[in-house]
Order: sequence, then structure tokens, then C-alpha cells
Amino acid sequence: MGLFSNLSFLKRSQAEAPQPNALVAEATPAPAEAATAAAADDPALAVLIAAATPAAPEPTSGEARAQAEALVRRVVQELPDFMTVAIVDGASGHILAGQWAGHSGGAVEVAAAHAEIVKQTRLVIEALQLGPEELLEDILITLRRQLHLLRVLPASNWLLYLAVRTQDTNLALARAVLRNIAIEGT
Repeated sequence: MGLFSNLSFLKRSQAEAPQPNALVAEATPAPAEAATAAAADDPALAVLIAAATPAAPEPTSGEARAQAEALVRRVVQELPDFMTVAIVDGASGHILAGQWAGHSGGAVEVAAAHAEIVKQTRLVIEALQLGPEELLEDILITLRRQLHLLRVLPASNWLLYLAVRTQDTNLALARAVLRNIAIEGT
């Protein structure tokens, strides 16, 4: 069971999911009607929904979108056995560009959740008072059959998100590719 698995508004139907292998720019979140109905019954759920629901998308310049799409293409070229590659706006949690190999259901919600993970991790680092030289570079989420890498691109406040199958990709290679792309892409 995942942290957000019991929130019905985070579950999307196949019809709402982006097309497989499609390059997506500025995906929008699922409608909030289900969230509003669920929140009316449970005040604690309303707080979770407010924290997990991304704000309205901010306009993205054509240049920024092109840069995000170029970063996605580079990852896809260097790591062809990916499941998901996306550039996420760290502030809003919206996908700026992305590509999925196969089913992409829930990608918008996952992007928003990962942006929140990065925000919370930054708060933890701040609370630990480690000093300004300690910056968040990446976060690794290890599952039994999947690896999810979140690479922070500090110059643009973007998040480079990669999901791969453990049997298809070497973790050290994936981290090195994302590190190089982050350095060259910022």
C-alpha cells in the first residue's frame, strides 16, 4: 500500500492517461470533483488532498519547454530501457515534458507527489542545519522491481524523474547519466 493509495482522486482511468510513448508538454492534473466529494466527508483527507493537489499550471515559455523536451530526449537516447522519463516543475509539480514506455496512468499525480517529496526533503535538510554547502542532488526510491530516480536541476528548479525496471538498468549507470545530463542541461 502506498502513501496515497487510498485517495480515490489519484486513481485515473485509462482514458485520462497520456498516449504511450508520447512526448508530453504541460500535462494537466485530473479533475478535482472526486477530491472535493471525498474531502467533504473527511476533514483529515481534505488536508492531504490540499497538500497533494498541484496548483494551476503556470505558463511555460517555448524556450523552457524546448529545453525540457531536449533533456527528455537525451535521457531516452542514453537509457533506452526506461519506463518513465519526465521533467517536472519543482514549484508546481506539473510535467513540462515526458515520455512513457507503455502505460503512463497516474503520471501527473506521480510527478506532483515527487515534487512534494523533494520539497519535504529540502525542509528536512534545512531542519538538520547542515549548512549551505549541503544541497539536495538526487533521491532514489527503490522498489522490488523498479527504481525511481529524482534528480534536482537547481538552476531551473526542475526535477528530472526517471523510472526503470531493476532487471533492465544498472543503478550506477542511470545515476551517472542523470548527473551528466543535469550538469550539461543547467
